[in-house]
Amino acid sequence: MSNLKWQKLTSLNQQGERDTETWIRKDGDTVESYDLDIYMGKKTDLLGLKKNIVEKIKKNLNYYSESRQKLYAGNVEDKEYVDVCPVSGISTDETDEVANIYGAQYVQTRDTGHVYVKYRPSKSAINDFYLNDITYAATYTDKKAAESRLNAIAVPWLNWVKEVYKKQYGKYPERILDVGSGAGHFVEACRRDGIHADGVELSESSREFAKEIWGFEMDGRDFTKVTEEYKGYDIVTFWGLLEHTPNPGKILEAAYDVVSPSENGGMVISKLPRWLSLSSAAQRLNPETIIRHIDPMGHIMLFTDASAAELYVRNKFAPVAAWYYGMDVYETLMQVGNETGDYLPLQETGKTQVELQQFVDESRFSDGLTLVGVPK
Repeated sequence: MSNLKWQKLTSLNQQGERDTETWIRKDGDTVESYDLDIYMGKKTDLLGLKKNIVEKIKKNLNYYSESRQKLYAGNVEDKEYVDVCPVSGISTDETDEVANIYGAQYVQTRDTGHVYVKYRPSKSAINDFYLNDITYAATYTDKKAAESRLNAIAVPWLNWVKEVYKKQYGKYPERILDVGSGAGHFVEACRRDGIHADGVELSESSREFAKEIWGFEMDGRDFTKVTEEYKGYDIVTFWGLLEHTPNPGKILEAAYDVVSPSENGGMVISKLPRWLSLSSAAQRLNPETIIRHIDPMGHIMLFTDASAAELYVRNKFAPVAAWYYGMDVYETLMQVGNETGDYLPLQETGKTQVELQQFVDESRFSDGLTLVGVPK
């Protein structure tokens, strides 16, 4: 049994959008502590970004159920058994099953609480899904929504990144590499701000979208094999990538090779799905109507704060900041609509959702965590 344990020192009367915490790692007799700046909330009008919401939900429910069950149902011999935790390496035999979504068994470790699928589709099946699945790609390549998505999501990301980097190093970053760039919104936001930015994206359709809409080309190669070409960049960002890959440690190891030689100061930033969240709770009560978050193709793993921090530390990054925000209220109302057939509360409470989500974020019960690390 592992002796690894993470704890937090945090204020009991925290109020507002900012705080500080000390995260403590204990592994046997070894004790390490990390002081983190804590940021909470990102008020986003999600309904303003989503058109024909009910029609899309109903369409996606059928698609997700059919496509995921096709990949996960059937004999386990057709899949790869994940024998150890992708973060801590603890044996899967020592884990507990915590959810079954469309036939995918999610298990949780007893050391960091990391959650991952026990049997996953083959690597080729996963790659084919992300590279060729038109519905998945369409989520990020709606031309009409490109500009609004950039302003509502990518620009706030960038403003926060600049704030965190300047607090750490006393200056703004000069070069950013965005890995798993999707349709290139964040890269475009950086470039408009005068920052040299490049994107790495395996999906051909997403790269074509970026070239057509934003006017630049992204790197379509495997990030782990091209680090020499990006060495010295100040920041590597992963806005929703590590939860897709069977080996997130390998990705972070490559990121370390890129940012550790930075003359300005290196940094890695990862946006991760959190297991301990309101969205997870709502979805575990409604496991047959999931189109995001605990989605066994969208997320083959979900993180706790402990497992995210452990992943960083094991790959030579010290956690220095964390940002909590999510879509939990939207998700909960969507699940209520799925269960009752009444989607009016979801459709007509946009302002309330924004403000209520802020309370969820400030309580650290959000379904998203963005973690910042610097080379140790």
